[in-house]
Amino acid sequence: MYRLLAIDLDGTLLTPRPHKIITPRARNALRLAAEAGVIIVIATGQNLAVLQHECGDLPLNGPQIIENGAIIADITGTIYHETLLPEAYILPTLVMLRAAGFYRAYHTLHRVYADAGAPRVREWYRPPVPPAIEVEDITSLTLPCIKVVGIGPEELIRAKRDEFERLYAGKLYVTQSSFDLIEFLHPDVSKGNALIKIAAELGINAEEVVAFGDNHNDIGMLRFAGLGVAMGNAHEEVKAEADYVTGSNAGDGVAAAIEKLVLPALK
Repeated sequence: MYRLLAIDLDGTLLTPRPHKIITPRARNALRLAAEAGVIIVIATGQNLAVLQHECGDLPLNGPQIIENGAIIADITGTIYHETLLPEAYILPTLVMLRAAGFYRAYHTLHRVYADAGAPRVREWYRPPVPPAIEVEDITSLTLPCIKVVGIGPEELIRAKRDEFERLYAGKLYVTQSSFDLIEFLHPDVSKGNALIKIAAELGINAEEVVAFGDNHNDIGMLRFAGLGVAMGNAHEEVKAEADYVTGSNAGDGVAAAIEKLVLPALK
């Protein structure tokens, strides 16, 4: 029997751009699962404000995975765990990203700062989520940093990701969270590690967990879960790690998998 659903947001639960909504069918599937006692965990690379805006009316009564696992908090904003990027790596990573041809973003708990003119940065967040703050010299920031993000073309990110992973092996967690975003976090941080922590604290076994995702940063969750579900729109490397491939986020893939695989097992 499944007791916990861990669900990525962008590219998974949310429909594609520009609308990015949670469909009525998906909301109903989550409601039915929650009414049967299943814990719903949203696992996102986004910040707390985005979680609250997009998912504030979902049946989320427990810890949620935010900023790729650097923050574990509930929907009200109560923080259970916070893991900052080691200070010694902030400036070198920002400098390296610029030298490699990336724009950069600097995440704090409540706001995101980005290089002036960074692609799509002005459309990154929709009101009432506070917009990213464009700065001329992002290396001058000294605020507590959750993660540093590189923003660039998909081909550049895929060309550099392996190189960055080797460079920071054992030092930082490097992951791709979108086609145009690569992230650098504390080495103990990942969605997978956060899910393991939450399951342990709730007394839930791996085989009782279903995880949904579409991107590189979701692979750890899919590996841990008793049932790892990749979206139809997922990259092939993600599908290769999954136990099941559902429909795309444009075709209510999350709802379809819950209806087919989860809800019947709860009866």
